[in-house]
Amino acid sequence: MAIQRVSSGILEFDDLIEGGFPSDSMILLIGHPGTGKTTFSSQFLYNRAKKFNEKGIYACFSETKRIFMENMLMFGWDFERLERERLVSVLDLSVTRETGLQSNLDAIMKKMTQLRANRLVVDSFSAISMALKESIDIRVMTHLLYKFLKKAKCISILVVDQPWGSPYLSEGISEFIADGIIHFESYFDNEDKFRRRLRILKMRGTNHSNLPREYEISLEGLQIIEN
Repeated sequence: MAIQRVSSGILEFDDLIEGGFPSDSMILLIGHPGTGKTTFSSQFLYNRAKKFNEKGIYACFSETKRIFMENMLMFGWDFERLERERLVSVLDLSVTRETGLQSNLDAIMKKMTQLRANRLVVDSFSAISMALKESIDIRVMTHLLYKFLKKAKCISILVVDQPWGSPYLSEGISEFIADGIIHFESYFDNEDKFRRRLRILKMRGTNHSNLPREYEISLEGLQIIEN
């Protein structure tokens, strides 16, 4: 049976993963600061809502809802309008200690059920995991979230922050649970020019590209640069 695919909203990226994300998949989007993780994630959610009337949730932990919406207008993505049309809900959630973590997760799941959403972005999942003391707790939480999202037939993007200079892709988050892993990185080339590139490290059921691809962020969003 052929795997159902859902376009990311970036056609050149879709070409790298056989046409789009596998349906009902949990994707870890890992990257350095300033690599466009929020841009990529919101571009996916906005395009699915605008072009296909698919409902989605954007759970903000790293920045406020107001700042997120203002920043997205730079690309012409009017999330406030999508909220009025009940296509998207942007949740303004705060980083909290372990005792308050469950209430944040409950808020996400409740809103998904109310809106009947099947697209979710958590930005960032690293902010949630900071509330947990033990890595085993992070894996348990990830597994529970994974089971809920599978039941909801949801494609989710969990943004994971990778500190500068860190050799690790993530801190205690189980990459084995995720259906896909995309790594965003930035570097300075031989001419000391700031550049960005991505690598697809994992995508279940997909003969994905094994080569790094350069990309840029313009006023139209994230764009893959032709080789």
